[in-house]
Amino acid sequence: MKNVTVTINPTEIRSLSYTNNFTMKPGEKIALNVKSEAAIKPNTTNPVAALVAVKVEVTDPNQCIHMVIETITGVTVSTFIDDIEKYIKDNYMSVILMSANEKIRSVSALIGGPISCLLYTSPSP
Repeated sequence: MKNVTVTINPTEIRSLSYTNNFTMKPGEKIALNVKSEAAIKPNTTNPVAALVAVKVEVTDPNQCIHMVIETITGVTVSTFIDDIEKYIKDNYMSVILMSANEKIRSVSALIGGPISCLLYTSPSP
């Protein structure tokens, strides 16, 4: 079996959408709804490359705060793998999601949002 070298590029912000019409008083608790989704998108023209896209949407029940952050992380492997999506998911998805999580936290802190989410994947069977 060949040795596979995997290169994971730094996570980058693909898009950011943020609105804040927040009018609550200091000290009041806010309930934030956090939805996240991650997808592995193989490159059809280059079978040894793929992108991992993570999208996080944060809203409050009153729709005062609405933020959508999309990150992308490029992954390349040194040799052809039959199912690159499964290979990335099984071996590197947790590392990529932690990187995306840190990027989301830093962007949230930069814009002053109270967001500290933790992304995770369900364990493989």
